[in-house]
Formats: sequence, structure tokens, C-alpha cells
Amino acid sequence: MTQETWVDLHVHTNYSDGLLSPAQVVMKAKETGLRAVGISDHDTIEGISEAVEAGGDIDIEVVPGVELSSQCDGKDIHILGYYFDPNHPRLMEYLERFRKERYRRALKMVQNLNKVGIHLTIADVEERAKGQCIGRPHLAEVLMEKGYVETFQEAFHRYIGYGSKAYAEKYKLKPEEAIHLITEAKGLSFLAHPGYSITDDIILRFIKAGLDGIEIVHPKLSEQRTLHLQKIAHDHNLLVSGGSDCHGGRNGTLFIGEYNVPYSVLEEIKCVVRTRWEEKK
Repeated sequence: MTQETWVDLHVHTNYSDGLLSPAQVVMKAKETGLRAVGISDHDTIEGISEAVEAGGDIDIEVVPGVELSSQCDGKDIHILGYYFDPNHPRLMEYLERFRKERYRRALKMVQNLNKVGIHLTIADVEERAKGQCIGRPHLAEVLMEKGYVETFQEAFHRYIGYGSKAYAEKYKLKPEEAIHLITEAKGLSFLAHPGYSITDDIILRFIKAGLDGIEIVHPKLSEQRTLHLQKIAHDHNLLVSGGSDCHGGRNGTLFIGEYNVPYSVLEEIKCVVRTRWEEKK
């Protein structure tokens, strides 16, 4: 009997708000004994090619992914996409729009910080971002670097978290739109880390919109929640996925290799992808 191997389908790189480069992520995956790793940066696919190249060098399979930001009923909803066409015009258009909106939002928060006596510039923030996908973690790092806060958590609590002094609203995409976008680009869509605030009724809405699967393994999901989500997926004939949502150890814990799913889960995903591409030919 063949021994089961493991995969982590949810890892971020420094092309969004992670700390590790794509090559470093792939190397960490190798060191922890994973067979495959999913690169799923926030609203950008810039780091995938670097990861694929690194994976080829050390025999680690790289799963191309992206985590799209959306909102529903005042809640942040993240939709993971896998195996999409990276050159699909609508997807490329969305990612470019979101890049501009992320910059606009970061600039607004810098301006808000300036108004309360925090002296930093958008150039400071851009310097912290490897790619062009600027996020609040980059702002938090600059605040720490300049001595305005001592910890990452303090930066969010005092200045850039929801309802804080410098917070600015993000560009709002509906989850259904994110699902349709991934489907249109020939990919598969998964609801990322749905905690208890994401009710069954909300999940059913997304299923009706064409959701392909649910992330059931994640650091924020309890064993009880995982079992409940697994049942929903089974009852509605959905795929499942899972991963560490690793951002590179910013909070002191790396997580790669700790929250994984069997390789057989990835095989099921790839089987559906192959079938869907054949149908669209």
C-alpha cells in the first residue's frame, strides 16, 4: 500500500503580504516533507512563475492559486482560485484594478496617519512590498520600523485595524463575482477558512453561485468546524481543500507543514480541472 503524502494548498509569498519569497516557500515545503504547495497570494499571481521554476529544481509540485478579497453583508470573504488561465483577459483586468485600488487605499491610510502625527510616506510602504500588491501588513511593518508601535498587533489595534484612526475601506467585490471570475477563467473556486460567522445559509448562497469547494483545514478552524464543513461539502458534492495560510512567520510561527491535506485531495481537484478543460474545448 502506497504511503499517503501531503500538500499545503494555501501559502502566501512576499509578492502579497507574506515574508518569504516564492523560492523560499518552495524550499520550506521541501524541508517539511510536502509533495506539493499552493501559492495563493492576495489578489496577485506575480509570484507563481518563480515558485514553479523553484519547484522544478527540487521536485516540489507547485499549485497555481490566488486569494481574491470580497465582502458580503459586512463580512470579509476570501475566495481561493486554483488552476485558472493566468492570461484570461477578465482575470487580468480584475487583478490590475485591484492593484490600483490597493495602492489608493494604502495612500489614503498614509494620509490619515499623517493627519494624526505619524510621519511616513507611501514610498516607505512601497519599499516594504516586494510586488505591487500593497496591504495593511506593509503599513504595519513601516510603523514598527519607525518606532510608532512595538508590535504588529499594536499597529492594527491603534492605527490601521477596522474602526481605527487611519483605517480606509477596501475595494468591494461580491463573493459571487469572485466565484464567477474564477469560473470564467477556467479555474476552480473555494471558500477560504469559513469560520462560525459564515453561516450555512451564506455558504449555500455561494454554492448556488457556482462555488466548487470549501477549505476545511486551516489554523483558525476547530476540529468541530472542520467536520461540519466537510459534511456540507459532502452533502453538496463539493471539493475540499486546506492549508496553513502561512505568511512566513510574521507572528513567530511558520505553519508550513502543520496544516495539510492528503495528496489525494489535490488529485481530486486536478481530475475536476482536467474534466472541465476538456468540456470547454
